[in-house]
Amino acid sequence: MPRHQNMIAAVLLLCAVGALSDDGKTQPCVANHEAECLTPADYLNPSVTINKELALGKKLIISLEGLSGSPVCHWIRGEDRVMTANGSQSMVTSPFSETDSGGYTLTCDSKNATMFSTTVILRVMKRPTKRPTKPQLMLDGVDVSDTSPLFKCVSEGFPKPTIQWSGNKDGEQNFKGSDRKTESKISSAQYYNTGMMCCATNTEGQECSQLYDYDLQSSVMNKDEASTVTLSKGQSLLLRCRVKGYSLTSPVWEKGGRLLDARTLACKPEEEEEMCIKNDSHYGVQMAYLFIRSVREEHSGTYTCTSTNKNSKSVDVHVSDEVSLSAQLDETKIISAQEASSTCLQATVSYHPVLQHCSWETPDKNRTKCVRETWVTQHRTVKLCDPLISGDYKLHLEAGGQKETKTISVCVVDEPKFNFLFNKDDGTINLETASLVPANYTWMFCSELNDSCETDSSWDEVPNASKTVSETDSNFSCNKPIKSSVSKDVLKGDQFRFCLTNSVGSWCKTHYMIIPPTPPE
Repeated sequence: MPRHQNMIAAVLLLCAVGALSDDGKTQPCVANHEAECLTPADYLNPSVTINKELALGKKLIISLEGLSGSPVCHWIRGEDRVMTANGSQSMVTSPFSETDSGGYTLTCDSKNATMFSTTVILRVMKRPTKRPTKPQLMLDGVDVSDTSPLFKCVSEGFPKPTIQWSGNKDGEQNFKGSDRKTESKISSAQYYNTGMMCCATNTEGQECSQLYDYDLQSSVMNKDEASTVTLSKGQSLLLRCRVKGYSLTSPVWEKGGRLLDARTLACKPEEEEEMCIKNDSHYGVQMAYLFIRSVREEHSGTYTCTSTNKNSKSVDVHVSDEVSLSAQLDETKIISAQEASSTCLQATVSYHPVLQHCSWETPDKNRTKCVRETWVTQHRTVKLCDPLISGDYKLHLEAGGQKETKTISVCVVDEPKFNFLFNKDDGTINLETASLVPANYTWMFCSELNDSCETDSSWDEVPNASKTVSETDSNFSCNKPIKSSVSKDVLKGDQFRFCLTNSVGSWCKTHYMIIPPTPPE
C-alpha cells in the first residue's frame, strides 16, 4: 500500500478511536453467562488478528458504541455478510455452534471510505457445564475512612455466572481474569438496616450466600435470624450485629465467653487475617462485622454479640466436611389425566455441603434438571413440573460425592373405555376395560318402558354381578385389565349399564340390548 494510503487509514482509525463517547454516558458492553463482548478496544488495531474463544451456545456482542460518523459495519464470513449494522450501537450474533468456528472479518465504512477491517478468528469450544460455586461473601474496602465497607461476592462456574444482590440492587460486576470466575462489589451502606444475600446464577442453576445479620434492638431472635450456621472448610463467614442509637457505641463480639477485641482484630486491607472485626455506623445504626475469610474446624463455636443496652444474640457455628444426603419422596402419586399437565412432583432434601447434581428420570428414560427454589442458601425442595405420564419416576441426587436415588410410581388416570361384546354361543354379554385398582364395578338394568330410564331410581343392580378388584390382585396397578360378563337372561328390559368406580372418579356406560338375529336353519 502506498504511503499516503497508510496515512489516510491511520487518520480514519484515529477518528474512530477518538469518537468514543464524548459525554461518557455510553454504557460499555458487559459480558455475562449468555454472551461475550468484542469492543472497539479489541478491534481498532488493523495490524492485529483477534483470536477469541467462545463457549458452545454463547453469543457474541460486537459493540460499535462511540464510532464516529454513524458507520455501516459488516460481520463477514468468507464471502457472506452474516450481519450488517447501519448506525446501530451493536451487532449480536446467534448462539454459536461448533461449526461456527473459523475466520470472520469485521469491517466498517463511513462516507464511502473504509474506517477499518479486522480479522477475527473464533474458536467455539464445547466445555462441560458447571453450576456456580457457593459464593464467597467477603468484606472489602475496609481502610477507606468515613466510608462503609464493601461487600464482595465471588463465584465460579461454566458458563461464567452472573451475580445478583438481594433487593434488586446493582453491584459492580467484574468478569475479567478468568473465563469461569465472576466477582461483584456493592456498598454495605445499602443494607445498613436489613439482611443481605448475593446469588450466582448461570444456565446450570443458582447458589447463594448471605450476611448473617442480627438486630439488637431486642434480645428476641427474629424469624430470619439464624441460630445455627453450618459451613464447610474453606468457606467464608460474615456475621453482623447492629443497634440503632446515635449515642450508642458499636456492639461487641465474643466467642465462647472470650471477648474479641475490635482494635487488635481490626480488618486490614490486602491482609489474609484469620478473623477480623470491622465497626461501622450509618444513619445512627451502630454495626459490628465479624469476618472469617476461610473457616476451619477451630472456628466452630458459639458467637455472641452484645450492645451497650445489654441486648445480646448468639449463633452456633459448625465447621464440618462431613457429607450428608437424604431425601423424602412419596412412593406413589395418583392424578387424573386433566391434572397431568399442571401437577409437579416434589421431594424434600437435606444435604451438606452442596447439592451438586439433581435430576429427574422419566418413565421413558429422559433426564431433566430439578426445579429448585431461588434466593435461598439451602435448597429444601426439588421439583419436576413437566407434564406427567404413568410409570416410575426416579430422582437422582449427589452431594459431596455421595449419591442417592428415590423412586415414585405415578398413575395418570383417564376415563376408562368400556368395550361390550355379545357371545351368541352362550348368550353372555362381555365387558373389557382397564382401570386403576382398587376399583369397584357393577352391572345394572332398566326394565322401564317408553325411554323412562333417565333417573338413577329406574336402574336396578344385577344380582351377584358386582365385584371389587383390589390391590392384592396386583400390588400397584395403574391400568389393570378388567373382564366381566353377565347372561342376557338376567338383564330385564332393553337397556343395561356398566359402572366402575376408583379413587379418581366414577363412570357409567349405558348400552341398548341389541341381540343379533339367529340365522334360519
